[in-house]
Amino acid sequence: MGRTTPNLQLQRLPLNIVGSNKFGRYAKISFEKSYNFFISDGWMVPTPGHLKVLNIDPLSEGRGVFTSTRGNFMLAVIGSGVYAIRDEIQKVGRTIPVGDITEGIATLIGTLDTFSGDVFIDENDAEQIAICDKKDIYIYNYDAATFQKVTLDFLPGYVTFQDGYFIAPDLDRNQWRLSQINEGTVWPAGSQNVGELESKPDKCRACVRVPGKGNQLFVMGSTVTESWNDIGYKLFPYYRTNSFNIDYGCVNQSTIAAGDKFVIWLARNEQSAPVIMYSEGGQPRPISTDGINFALKQLEDPEDSYGFIYENEGHLFYQLTFRKDKVTYLYDFNTNKFFFLSDEKLENHIAKKVTFFANDYYFISLIDGNIYRLSSDFTTADGGHVPRLRITNTVRLPDSDLFIGKRMGFTIEQGDSKNLNRIDLSISNNGGITFGNFVKHDIQALPNRENKFTEYDFGISNEMTFQLRFWGDGRFLCKDGYVDVAKKAS
Repeated sequence: MGRTTPNLQLQRLPLNIVGSNKFGRYAKISFEKSYNFFISDGWMVPTPGHLKVLNIDPLSEGRGVFTSTRGNFMLAVIGSGVYAIRDEIQKVGRTIPVGDITEGIATLIGTLDTFSGDVFIDENDAEQIAICDKKDIYIYNYDAATFQKVTLDFLPGYVTFQDGYFIAPDLDRNQWRLSQINEGTVWPAGSQNVGELESKPDKCRACVRVPGKGNQLFVMGSTVTESWNDIGYKLFPYYRTNSFNIDYGCVNQSTIAAGDKFVIWLARNEQSAPVIMYSEGGQPRPISTDGINFALKQLEDPEDSYGFIYENEGHLFYQLTFRKDKVTYLYDFNTNKFFFLSDEKLENHIAKKVTFFANDYYFISLIDGNIYRLSSDFTTADGGHVPRLRITNTVRLPDSDLFIGKRMGFTIEQGDSKNLNRIDLSISNNGGITFGNFVKHDIQALPNRENKFTEYDFGISNEMTFQLRFWGDGRFLCKDGYVDVAKKAS
């Protein structure tokens, strides 16, 4: 540990290398951040990387993606094109370039009248898939191999399926509509097929079935959400739960996601900034904190947002991206903690919507019209660098006295990659407001397996915040560490 001065007392303080985003209202309260890491079994581990596997149209926008469980294919909307993708995609170990989609993996099955904007997709029991671009609804019948635009007398939005009906909001009114049972090409205008959002003067934004709750349906406006149940009435099959409603609506339908037991979305009402809510069918619970609520309140454009749920080796994640604000939050339901995800520039992650198909997750992106596979098998972003960053807690003595930073260390897996990886270390002496220069530290390549990172002599301060940036194509696994400090003996 180096030489010590006789009149100095050494003290070992904990350093939380393993940690999440703490979102202090101000940096002095907490500047803890984690980019492209999450916590598993008490270790800091890398978030999944991705690989581009299907190059459909790099100049167009990825708009929607969906897996047909009955038809056993993936459907993607890229630009104006609607593509059916077969399970041979799982055998692809390379990117299939433009022009080669006729190899049989991707087939153009139809086109929309629009070229951009979000698309919502669901499937009924009659081999029909409804595709809604918030202007029209298109029905693809994969059994009959037909694709058609439906004649409607309302402006449709987020489409879902429940109890034989396709269900969609009327974006111009407080109404929501039911298709004919198991016939998505027919949307009757009679009272048996038209519901209303009744609790507040609002317009419908989405209708969402509640997982695991049988016939329950959430009807969302911009400031309120109502709970309805299909009880089979002949006049109108759905009955509103009068005992409660949720006093939050939906900021953007594209943030709505469903787990196996709950619905989660970016919510808001007349009196609040955006908050993240989830519900298992009853009153919602926020997964926001004071710090994240403060961060959400600072957003320039919360409406430009996208959210989805996926599972990674036992961890259930909700990924929420604000495109204009260039930030992506990852919430882990297993640990109830937030993390940052990013691209190589520490801006928002590129994933827009994800689907599970052929035993893998695939996503469409915010930057192009390609299909990517998301997996812990990958430690890079389509071969590029993933910036993995950890800013620790601020180390202070209980009395805030000055101390000398003598040594810090933590356990880390090394020797995982044949290439040379490194860690850059920088220190702040003002609670994370500014940081000093980075000092570079190469870590061991194969076959060396040393398992400790150590650095010495950080000067005098009354608080120190450590920033570590991990560079390379290997995986980085870290445990909590320590800081040895010295102060004058009393």
